Amino acid sequence: MKKSIYGFHLIEILMTIAIIGITASLSFPLYTQYLVQARRVEAKNTLSQLALAMEQYHIEHNSYEDATLVNLNFPEMIAKENYQLSIQNATGQDYLLSAIPLGKQLEKDRECQTLSLNAKNEKMITGHGSIAECWS
Repeated sequence: MKKSIYGFHLIEILMTIAIIGITASLSFPLYTQYLVQARRVEAKNTLSQLALAMEQYHIEHNSYEDATLVNLNFPEMIAKENYQLSIQNATGQDYLLSAIPLGKQLEKDRECQTLSLNAKNEKMITGHGSIAECWS
């Protein structure tokens, strides 16, 4: 008569751990890249919203001068503290807005780095990637 043995064998447990390890090692870089892109999208959207606020400010004051993040009700830190929002230049008829990456975003997003937008809706980056890829 055969004895029934219940439970797992050591080899089954080791195989399961190996499969989990391989899956995790393959998926973690993909997830990290997804987070970088998601934060960049949030920064782009906030820059576009700030540009609209700048246009409203220009309608009310006939100039972009003296526009600040505070009086436009925008925070300085965006995308969960991964970008610093800035009005680089604001003159009578022109402005330059920037979203500057910080910390891990700066390290991981070498392609795009700082995103900028001006009054003519011209999009710029400081990284070595293409504007089309970074702003699409």
